[in-house]
Amino acid sequence: MSVSLQILEPLPLNYSLAKRKLRILIFWLLVFLDSVVFPIGLYYLLTYTTTWSATTIFTVLTVTLFGTFVTESLQRSWDLWRKESSCRVPNAGRYYFDFTHWNVLVSWVIIIAELVVGTIPEPPWMRMLAMPVPSLFFIFALEMLIMEALYVFEKPAPFRISSIPSGNPMRPAIYPLLEDIIAVDGKGGTRFRDRLDQRYKSSPPFRGMLHRVTMLWAVPQMVVAGGTLAGIVITDREVAYTVCLFDLQGVIW
Repeated sequence: MSVSLQILEPLPLNYSLAKRKLRILIFWLLVFLDSVVFPIGLYYLLTYTTTWSATTIFTVLTVTLFGTFVTESLQRSWDLWRKESSCRVPNAGRYYFDFTHWNVLVSWVIIIAELVVGTIPEPPWMRMLAMPVPSLFFIFALEMLIMEALYVFEKPAPFRISSIPSGNPMRPAIYPLLEDIIAVDGKGGTRFRDRLDQRYKSSPPFRGMLHRVTMLWAVPQMVVAGGTLAGIVITDREVAYTVCLFDLQGVIW
């Protein structure tokens, strides 16, 4: 009886957030400060206490944006590329980026493009400068829904997605994000990638849970991001800039 019960128990991931809660709290506090509080606070501070032009103000704001995001992106690159890396995707080359890191790079392209387009006109295009956060939420919600559709209809992965080889059955969209973020940013390492893969293969309830969590993230994210983008168009430009940086989706989740 004890042997059969042991077999039915899910494989342990051997990973706990208990010792990492403070680090997680500090990280998201810094993200909130440099991606929301500073750009909004600096905008009103510089607008009402200086005689600077709007172009100068938004140039300063652009330089100060997303400092934590920049630092974390560089740290991820180093963790994945260094010779003795312990968090690399199994059977991947030294300079292989995991799926989450490719999403980070795409995010940078989108952010830079929107900020450049928004600061070129005179005065700056404030509605465009309000776009980075909600547009990223919308794009990645769409990406997750497409990936989840592939999983639901049992289609193969069109290309390698972290530990999911090209041509293998697709997994829930949140799977590669969970794998990559905990392995690299959460210091779980390649061993966590292996354990997660074993848990996924051996546990139907775990697979079902990942599907439900994916839908819980992706559908509301799409709705809120779409509504926020619509708000950029129909509201006053200063209200749009303020509200859309402070995206509701980020507050909820």
